[in-house]
Amino acid sequence: MAGGLGEILGGVATALLALGLAVLLARLAGAAFAIAAPHDAEAVPLLRLLAIWSGFSFGLALVLAAPHSAMFTPGRLLAAEGPWSEGLPTLLGTHALPHAESFAALPGALMGASVATAILAWLALLGFAHGSLTALRLWRGRPRRRAFAAFLMLVLHTALLAHYSAYLLGWFAAQLGPWLFALALLAFQHWRYAVRPAH
Repeated sequence: MAGGLGEILGGVATALLALGLAVLLARLAGAAFAIAAPHDAEAVPLLRLLAIWSGFSFGLALVLAAPHSAMFTPGRLLAAEGPWSEGLPTLLGTHALPHAESFAALPGALMGASVATAILAWLALLGFAHGSLTALRLWRGRPRRRAFAAFLMLVLHTALLAHYSAYLLGWFAAQLGPWLFALALLAFQHWRYAVRPAH
């Protein structure tokens, strides 16, 4: 009994630590941008938005381009098969950082090998190009270099956070699969039998 309770508490502590790391990554991304960017960068919110947009798209494109992306199918998630059956530290230790195979698959993704991956990869590329041109057009000299460096840093931080969060959320979904299905069914039944307002 004590061993079972200790295992549960250890799992909860690990999950909270993993969530805390995600929050820390987000805070670091914001702090790095604020430090590196020119003092007037806050007057151009488009630069930050484009960095987040392209970084988020890039991170998810890397997830979908990975050779093991089939592990995110609902069947494997709900059944907690494969890597989802492992402990969270093992899963994140293996998959938290993008693999070289994911980067190698991106050129093919841009050519439409997978529709979802292609859309995300093109969104990342267009966002990066627009953000880079914004930094180069609005600043000169040293502030221009600082603006581009801040933009690039935020893109990379956001991509890493999106990649990490995809596996973290996938693991939570796999562990809570039956409960998530029950909650979804309950929400559907509530919506189905809810009293509609008269028109």
